[in-house]
Amino acid sequence: MFWENLVFDAKMPHEHGKYWEKLLSSETLTDNEGGFETRLRFSPERYLDLCFPLVSNPEPHAQRVFPLLSAADKNFALEVEGVKLAREERVDIAGRGYLTSRDPTQTPATTRLAGVELHSAEPERDAKFWAMLTGFHRSNSVPTVITHPSGIGPAIMLVHETTPKSAAKSSVHLDLRLEARDDINQILNVIQEHGGTELKHEWGTVPWRVFLDPSGNEFCILPALAEDA
Repeated sequence: MFWENLVFDAKMPHEHGKYWEKLLSSETLTDNEGGFETRLRFSPERYLDLCFPLVSNPEPHAQRVFPLLSAADKNFALEVEGVKLAREERVDIAGRGYLTSRDPTQTPATTRLAGVELHSAEPERDAKFWAMLTGFHRSNSVPTVITHPSGIGPAIMLVHETTPKSAAKSSVHLDLRLEARDDINQILNVIQEHGGTELKHEWGTVPWRVFLDPSGNEFCILPALAEDA
């Protein structure tokens, strides 16, 4: 199982998606009435899709996942260790918050997605939970930060929540994708054993399953891709 999507509930998918595509120099995958998708490619094997599904009444105020952008032209694994870098809060065209981390000694040509901050009631506990799901490694110096074993691509950073999770769905969430070798029932058991739950939603029939992490943050698990079956 791997982290495949960063999902923004979008009232105007095309406009919202194009904003982020321009910001990150990503590549359009899908652009239709149902939503917009754009792909960030980190290596031949590593990618992350930013997805903007059409949601008629998104709730920006309920956001629990905040992208962190970096203009530093260096390996992000090094920057994660230096979490003291100044962060600036910004808002995109749809009211979604994001953060920028800038190093004044650098003069980068591009902006990159360095990671996402995920609000948590207990960051160290939830870092272990997300590391278990994604296969990411916890940082030795910052145990609430997890990164891909290759050191390539964005990190997931668990941070103390400013307010407890409400019943409102976070307007930004993560999707994980099963691989052919994965057993969803075994994964479900592991999720429950580590404090997560499956969400019984009222969103109709969907081809994925919706879960909550131990702090109540929504995430989805998608079926394996056809070519992996």
